[in-house]
Amino acid sequence: MKKVLIFVIFLALAGIAYAEPKIEIVGGDTYDWGKVNSTMGFLKKEIFITNVGNEDLMIYSVNPNCGCTTAPISKNTLKPGDTASLNVTVNVSTYSGDIKKGVEIKSNDPNNPGKYLWLKAYVVKPITLFPQYLNFANMMINKETLTKVVITNSTDQPITIKSISIYPDSLKINIKEGDKIPANGEFVLEAKYTPKSTGRFMANLKLLTDNKDVPEIILNGFGNIAEPLNDNK
Repeated sequence: MKKVLIFVIFLALAGIAYAEPKIEIVGGDTYDWGKVNSTMGFLKKEIFITNVGNEDLMIYSVNPNCGCTTAPISKNTLKPGDTASLNVTVNVSTYSGDIKKGVEIKSNDPNNPGKYLWLKAYVVKPITLFPQYLNFANMMINKETLTKVVITNSTDQPITIKSISIYPDSLKINIKEGDKIPANGEFVLEAKYTPKSTGRFMANLKLLTDNKDVPEIILNGFGNIAEPLNDNK
């Protein structure tokens, strides 16, 4: 009888020893939105977390590793079999290409106290500029300066330039109203300027397009104008 009692106590203690919370992300630790457009702005998804253990799961904190990501949780205590939701939001408006963001979920799961949820997407910008401004370097009085910007169209349709605004008026460009940026192609924009006086130079170029996602392309230009070099000195 004593042996039976000892055995029962042993089983009870063993059960207590192995009683623990266990965190699990429903659907896996990675969520992939696939190909998205940057003009979508905020990607959203409700992600569920379940306690598949046999003790209460305590969520201490949910920490996105990027300021572009938020993931508030619906509750912090999950009983065995209970579920909580993360309302995940990722701002992709400034990104291009593959992105991967992490959200660390800290809990009392002894085997996984810092579990990561990974968020992925491939962000496509309808129009990208490289560089993103008109760089008028080494400007000199009465000497024409040339700068270039590559305008890339990542859409499947050509983009038409509807109208153009230029400052200053004497800025010369190689694009005009009615020109098209080819589908999945690029246009090399050239801007030329011949300064007449020294000082700080600023320019502005606005292109209105027929693309509803990017109705305008704005390029600012900068440079410093110096006196011409005198080779006789």
